[in-house]
Amino acid sequence: MAEDLQITHGSIRYSLRGDGPPLVLLSTLAGTWMRQATTLSKDFTVLTYDMRGFGESPSETGFPDNEGHADDLAEILDKLGFPRAHLFGLSQGGMVSQYFARRHPDRLEKLGLIATHAKATNQTRLFLEMLTGFLERDDLANFWEVLKAFLFSPEHSSAVLRREEALKQAVFNRYTAKSLHNIYDQVLEHDSTSWLKEISCPTVVVAGRDDLLYGPPIATEISTRVPGARLELLPAAHVPPVEVPELFNRLVLGFCRESQ
Repeated sequence: MAEDLQITHGSIRYSLRGDGPPLVLLSTLAGTWMRQATTLSKDFTVLTYDMRGFGESPSETGFPDNEGHADDLAEILDKLGFPRAHLFGLSQGGMVSQYFARRHPDRLEKLGLIATHAKATNQTRLFLEMLTGFLERDDLANFWEVLKAFLFSPEHSSAVLRREEALKQAVFNRYTAKSLHNIYDQVLEHDSTSWLKEISCPTVVVAGRDDLLYGPPIATEISTRVPGARLELLPAAHVPPVEVPELFNRLVLGFCRESQ
């Protein structure tokens, strides 16, 4: 059951499931993890939440930047009594997770960076700027039609999009043009290329083989910059936790169970 947690600059709508080592699944909205939370709670205490400023987590100071979101997570862990946790971050959540690993390295057991980047360049930057154009025109309908063509691989898109309305209700319909614009601003500004080498905890970098936004070359770049990082490519596009949940869940469980 979702609860509210007061933090310094707002309130966080969060859910805890299970009884085991803490595992944070981080994305802008908690609904992204509907195929993970129950399954992984058999082995972990799974924390999901709407990041401050999004969904049901109001912010008193506007939308935080990625560093602010990382500091929010540290405060959330403090208030919930978790000194350390495993952390898996998807897309912008992966960028926030990079900052968390830099700013709060003593709080991490293991780190997963999923469908994310170190810096937006080349075709990735052009695509992000194109999507931002829809948001500037407040054109969410066409934004979604373009975006969904990139979210899922040809192999699985028909099956996933049979649940399109459920996916939109759980995630997309809870955004506004303003909140999406903030996400893309943060994604375009993000640049961790000079300090990924500072991440010291065991790290896995996960990408979909068919991800046109943050595909294998971008994941490979991150994995070569983070010392000792492992690279895992899954048969998916931009959202492996939604598209291939069983494979993704096994990857998380196996990686977290490995001895360091």
